[in-house]
Amino acid sequence: MNTIRDIARFDQPLTLDSGAVLPHIDVAYETYGELNAEADNAVLVLHGLTGTQHAMGTSPETGRPGWWDAAIGPGKAIDTDRYFVVSPNALGSYGGSTSAASPDPETNLPYGSRFPIVTIGDSVESHARLADKLGITRFHSIIGGCFGGFQAMEWMARHPDMVGSSVVISATPRTSAHNTALWSVLRAAIRSDPNWNGGNYYNRDAPDTGLGLAAMFGALFWMSREVFETKFGLRRIEGDEPQYGFEPEYAVEEFLEGVSRNAAGRIDANALLYLTRAIDYFDMRRGHADLAAAFARYAAPTLLISYTGDWRYPAEDMEEIAVALRENSTGCRHDTLNSPAGHGGFLYDTERLSPLLAAFLNDPKTVVQAS
Repeated sequence: MNTIRDIARFDQPLTLDSGAVLPHIDVAYETYGELNAEADNAVLVLHGLTGTQHAMGTSPETGRPGWWDAAIGPGKAIDTDRYFVVSPNALGSYGGSTSAASPDPETNLPYGSRFPIVTIGDSVESHARLADKLGITRFHSIIGGCFGGFQAMEWMARHPDMVGSSVVISATPRTSAHNTALWSVLRAAIRSDPNWNGGNYYNRDAPDTGLGLAAMFGALFWMSREVFETKFGLRRIEGDEPQYGFEPEYAVEEFLEGVSRNAAGRIDANALLYLTRAIDYFDMRRGHADLAAAFARYAAPTLLISYTGDWRYPAEDMEEIAVALRENSTGCRHDTLNSPAGHGGFLYDTERLSPLLAAFLNDPKTVVQAS
């Protein structure tokens, strides 16, 4: 199977939703498989908040598997023997696309706090340029979960003619006050670290303490109560008796300390600030009379996947997307899967998702009509 890892440079300026202008942009991406002669077998896979363009296989840099390795590859749900999979890195993220860590052309130093706020829609516009560079005028399907699901919806509204079908997983048509509150706590943890230095910490000590605390908070967002109880319970690290102190004593505390340590060097703190702020600003209704109006130009088959344990992006909120699409007479199927992984179900519980995803990619219209 052919795998390409590259960074595409686009020298034409990109005007952001905020009105700010990036004089040029880089889009890091990976592709898996081959684009056929008709260029109609491309599948765009969009990563979640803490993902990157590395979606499948083993990273030559880190040795880690791709974030959706269980779902992408020969013979898997997104079959790279059939489809040409494109996995781009979001604007403002870590992984190589233009972000706060990139050099500011005016100073040749990292942007840091000078980097403008970017939106979900801004990432979509950067990826549309990548599609053009790769010779893709229409994707067979666009698939995204969580942060990637927000991007998929923006594709549906902004570039409907480029979307042959879409799969939106664990993503609602706008963020909630609860999610914004959670992100606010996470951002406060990073900004409380003196090493954050107002976002200008490149080429000096990074805010690893604040980032680690944010990652610990994040684990509480991404894993359900049921998962914590099943995985850890109140099992102690050593022995069965209380230690009567404040050092980590329980297995769950040891796990969270590991989460904190692993965040350093893997995630850029500023990227987490920028991406969570992009989620705060995400609202498909903005600029439209209602949600149906936002999707008025979109007419492709759509699969929506929610999870019973996902309290951050619940099924009832995702159903609003289905109602809006059906109001426009757009074929849509909404399945709610049962998974103890909750919001992380699409990443960690692919056995339930893969058959449905594979069937939809094979014949989107039939799967939608069968619902």
